[in-house]
Amino acid sequence: MQIRYIGWKIINYLNFSEKELQLLPNQGYCNLNYLLKHENKKYHVRKFKLADRDRVLEYKIQNLAARKKIAARALYLDEEMMVGEFIEGVHKKKLSKKEMRTLAIAVKKLHSIHFRKKPIQFSKEVRRKAKMFKQELVLSHGDLNVKNILFGVRVKFIDWEYAGVSDKYFDLATVSKEFGLNVQEEKYFLRAYGKKINFKKLELYKEIYEVLYKKWFDDLEQGKLEFLT
Repeated sequence: MQIRYIGWKIINYLNFSEKELQLLPNQGYCNLNYLLKHENKKYHVRKFKLADRDRVLEYKIQNLAARKKIAARALYLDEEMMVGEFIEGVHKKKLSKKEMRTLAIAVKKLHSIHFRKKPIQFSKEVRRKAKMFKQELVLSHGDLNVKNILFGVRVKFIDWEYAGVSDKYFDLATVSKEFGLNVQEEKYFLRAYGKKINFKKLELYKEIYEVLYKKWFDDLEQGKLEFLT
């Protein structure tokens, strides 16, 4: 499919009816997610809610991750929505050892992608805390909560709107917090990711994640996030 960024409506472009759209049961805060069955193929249609995201950047990053087989290929983008391949899988709240290992390997694949971009700028308070340790910048998903990770034949990540260049420990800390890993599970997960892990730095980024997570939901409740109309 050829990419169209602005000025096309997806219904005209793919020539399907709105009746073919099925609202998916697991919905996030930032998008409306649909399954599209069209001409014996399945597509994932994401109608955007947030207005402050760089969708072209998101599209590029998702397709880089798709080459590593850790994301669905994005096929179409305009100012209102993105359409991509539909991937089968389930969300998990607790992980077996096998699942921890496969997830760690998928995160490592993501962090191995070469991507030149200025790092995501966090608040002054977060940057001050992070200065305690040397930066280890990678291409980061930025939102590896349980709803954005699908377990199937492979582990794949969805919803890349917060992706960008950041310290690798942010994604690692997010996984630890989101899945409630205990000390032994955390060590197993991190050994599968790589040999040299700074656990003091991990603890710091878990604190940073909690601060940013709370602020995001506070902003959501107070109506401070900019949504599309």
